[in-house]
Amino acid sequence: MAARFDEVELEAVPFAAAPEAVDEIALDAAPPAPITRRSLALLIDLSLFAALAIALSPLLPGSRSWTSLLSLAGFVLVISYYYFVGSWLLWGRTIGGAIFDVRIVDDTLPAMVLGKATARWGALYLTLITGGVGFLFALLPSRRSLADRLSHTHAVDAG
Repeated sequence: MAARFDEVELEAVPFAAAPEAVDEIALDAAPPAPITRRSLALLIDLSLFAALAIALSPLLPGSRSWTSLLSLAGFVLVISYYYFVGSWLLWGRTIGGAIFDVRIVDDTLPAMVLGKATARWGALYLTLITGGVGFLFALLPSRRSLADRLSHTHAVDAG
């Protein structure tokens, strides 16, 4: 007989443990993810936050003052931090990365750490604020964007 959902016991996992399904040796040897797939994965992820902002906009007051819009933007920004950083720490990829087989791996460690994931998230938004200039670095032979360079991570083809 299967256990009910409220009777399932969770196993303790060390915070810095690498995901079990990831083969670090294979990921180190994996080729860099193509820029088109990386771009499409980011587009999927950003569309989730655009949909969230649109879904929450009816909850704003009728006057639509700049403080209410700033509050909504701040809320979506905080949720995006938890989404991106949490996904990279737990699975090494976001929903967009899972759809397009793009995984984010650390340059030196077997698993991503909180500081590098936070630096990557910050560099991602810095790139978005500057109109995508940081993505142009991915066109160089190293295939690493500004977020890759600042966080010492890289996007690999997980397919």
